[in-house]
Amino acid sequence: MKKVTLQMIADHLQVSKALVSKALSNDPAVNDGTKETIWKTAEEMGYRFKMSRKTIPAAKTGNLAVLMPRAYLDDMEYWGKVLHGIENELQNHNFSMILSSIDISLSPKDGLPSSIHERKVDGAIVMGHLPDSYVNSLKANAFPFMMVDANLLDPSIDHVLANNFLGAYQATTYLLEAGHRRVAFVGDEHTSWSFRERNRGFIEAIRDYIRRTGKEVSYEFVAGVGVSGTGMYVSPQFASDLRAQASGERPVTGLFCANDLTAFEALRFLAEGGIHCPADVSVVGFDDLTLTEIMHPKLTTVRVPKSVIGSRAAQLILRRINEPDATAEHVLLSTELVERASVNEYKG
Repeated sequence: MKKVTLQMIADHLQVSKALVSKALSNDPAVNDGTKETIWKTAEEMGYRFKMSRKTIPAAKTGNLAVLMPRAYLDDMEYWGKVLHGIENELQNHNFSMILSSIDISLSPKDGLPSSIHERKVDGAIVMGHLPDSYVNSLKANAFPFMMVDANLLDPSIDHVLANNFLGAYQATTYLLEAGHRRVAFVGDEHTSWSFRERNRGFIEAIRDYIRRTGKEVSYEFVAGVGVSGTGMYVSPQFASDLRAQASGERPVTGLFCANDLTAFEALRFLAEGGIHCPADVSVVGFDDLTLTEIMHPKLTTVRVPKSVIGSRAAQLILRRINEPDATAEHVLLSTELVERASVNEYKG
């Protein structure tokens, strides 16, 4: 049987080949009536489609907005890889990504981009810690959206996160099994949901280790470093609090840091106080940023599948556009402990 081509469909309908190509790609520039005629004719002629007509039936623009706090532009090491995953997945569905950074000091009316207000995009991916008012504004306007690593826990909204609890549990267990019986969680758990979950994993790992082994473990908390929609903060007392815990007669010998940036700050302040890693203190981070592999010592950390997070986020928003009444999904993606040189066995 002779292969049906775009030109054959165009000749049959007496239209241009370019118009046929755009219609079969769900190009929003083609009106719905013309698009329907071309799809129907192509099906009747036996054209072999590269994509299903059902791939993006609800799309009107073929564009998606990605909304993130403006401060995150300073941390593109992490968020850039998430964006890369989003963009790659959207390209597979003939969608384009429009990145909009948000000044969270503004109200949603003033802070949300015109692409949202004027419906120039079909949906949005909300990344990180945008104020609840922004999320509530999107909900109130019945605008399709989903969230990535956000603080608002709403069972009605699609959400993709790393499994922060289990990642922290594994990292803390690794320190304990290396012989560290005096450990600390470094980071302000109150600043973000991800930090709280990592703190919870830290505590549960210690409790389970004590129950399992019967060994005594003491643990501390060093706050003073946190993250939010305005970026990362380090309090003035953080350095002194940290050094106090890592020195003295019974110093903390193992630190689990809420993220790699926290670990970098901790290592810097400790070194300035004459406390060195891993000779004096072992350190584990979270996220697996590029610097962890090239610093000295190389940082043991928990790898977050950043690109996969982006890909799953794109899949969920496309599903939400096509199935607005579908049950919301909360996706937890597995993490991986990456063992490097910043943890020593403790024999004291």
